[in-house]
Amino acid sequence: MLNCNFGNANLQDCWFSGCSFYDKEQLVGCQFKLADLRRAEFYECDISLSTFNRAQLFQLTLDHCRAVETDFNLAAFTIAISRKLVISSAQLTNTDFRYADFSSTNLSKCNLSHSKFSSVIMTMTNLDEADLTNTEFSPLHYSGLSVSNTDFRNAELSGIDFRKVDSSGIKILEWQQSAILESFGFVLYPDNS
Repeated sequence: MLNCNFGNANLQDCWFSGCSFYDKEQLVGCQFKLADLRRAEFYECDISLSTFNRAQLFQLTLDHCRAVETDFNLAAFTIAISRKLVISSAQLTNTDFRYADFSSTNLSKCNLSHSKFSSVIMTMTNLDEADLTNTEFSPLHYSGLSVSNTDFRNAELSGIDFRKVDSSGIKILEWQQSAILESFGFVLYPDNS
């Protein structure tokens, strides 16, 4: 499905497997601006360079996909239950999100495990209590990023200054401590030196 415009389309509960939405010759993706993709599922698809601006993505599933340079700016992974209760839900697993834009998105409590988030834009992004286990996480821009109580166990963390983000309660493994402490300016030595 090359160079298609799904803008404003109702694609709720759609299921895609092994599809390519990326034109390798023209270097363009598809348009999903303002589309309703609630509960849509993508398996082993290439959505690189596609645009999901302001799309409804509550309970979206992306698994074993390629989403390089995909634009999720202002995409809604949330649903309002009441004026005071807004929940988010998505399964974005085993996917390559290098250079993607997640600006102004709420992915709190979402499963983002085993994915690559290298050089992504995470400006004003909420990842509170998200599952980022076994990920590559090195955002390019991250002002306003919140990672409170996020699960980073076994994640490769680099390029992020944890003093500049709300990182209270994050979960890591023992081997990750040195990289985190170095971002705070600590110089670590072995116990027996």
